[in-house]
Amino acid sequence: MLRKLVFLICLLISPSMVMAQPFHVRTSSFVPMESETIFDGKYLTDGNATTGWIENSGGSGTGEWLHFFFPAQVIVDSVQIVNGGEGSKVGKVARIKDVSVSFSGGQRQEFTLVDSDQKQQPRIRKFPTNSLGLNINSVYKQKDVKHAGFAEVYIKYHRITPEEVAAVTASKKANVTGVASGEAVIVKPRKMSVEEKKVLYEKMSALEKKQAVLDEMKVFFDKFYTNFVTMNEEYPRMYTQDKFLLESSTFENFRAMLEKRKVLDKYKSAVVSTSGLRFSIRTLTPTQVELWVKGDYTVIYDMQSHQITENALFHLKKEYGEWKVNSKTEF
Repeated sequence: MLRKLVFLICLLISPSMVMAQPFHVRTSSFVPMESETIFDGKYLTDGNATTGWIENSGGSGTGEWLHFFFPAQVIVDSVQIVNGGEGSKVGKVARIKDVSVSFSGGQRQEFTLVDSDQKQQPRIRKFPTNSLGLNINSVYKQKDVKHAGFAEVYIKYHRITPEEVAAVTASKKANVTGVASGEAVIVKPRKMSVEEKKVLYEKMSALEKKQAVLDEMKVFFDKFYTNFVTMNEEYPRMYTQDKFLLESSTFENFRAMLEKRKVLDKYKSAVVSTSGLRFSIRTLTPTQVELWVKGDYTVIYDMQSHQITENALFHLKKEYGEWKVNSKTEF
């Protein structure tokens, strides 16, 4: 990945509930604990009142935000917060009062925190989401205190289950009261269940299985390289949960550098074609595949086309029914 990042810089710049599951954090501003250039989410779960997120806006803290990104679609079960703190660099940290919460599906809610250093657990709505945003609406004022923040933010979540997906779908259907006369009705094809897919897979020949996976790989890697080039925030989620945090950190560092150089928009507007890539499967099981990806993919921006050569061995795993990259070795 790093080798491709360097190449792209030259190309585009020239003319079940678990506490310790991973998440990636972005912030509007922050006071570095050490010498970080991006916020390190570990300070929100280290149990230390002198570390955490401290906004660095130059104002009261109103309008500042934290955004938590999860490796897959989840249900947030709870958020526990230790308000304020005692920053080692800035001294007393003011406590936050009113917070608005945003989910990746567009839903929102608000809650008010208590002016206390005790751990508190505001009620969080159970929406399927890939991320959770906390926006600061107001802060408890304290004399001679210039910064506000959180010492700790613990998030418990679980991956969304098929039953929860069905419940959300049923809820959406229940909100539909009817269709006007003469109005077209679009019926989406029903997705096969995991059991149905398993039965179908067992009936397929070895050649059919290989071809089916190759078809899935073409779709997967078209999204994979497109997300990579355009700096889409879905890119780190295309890795397994074990690799999610590392890829998120690398991705965020590169994204911050592009933004600093004022070329991020050029990445976002690029068009990617993977029609020149070839896929060759080495090993295959129902849940894992090892394959070569060779050839060229095309990046188009500013009305110019550029060829990028790829020669890499990928190891993919299925996590909760979705293919994820577990490792990539470039040659």
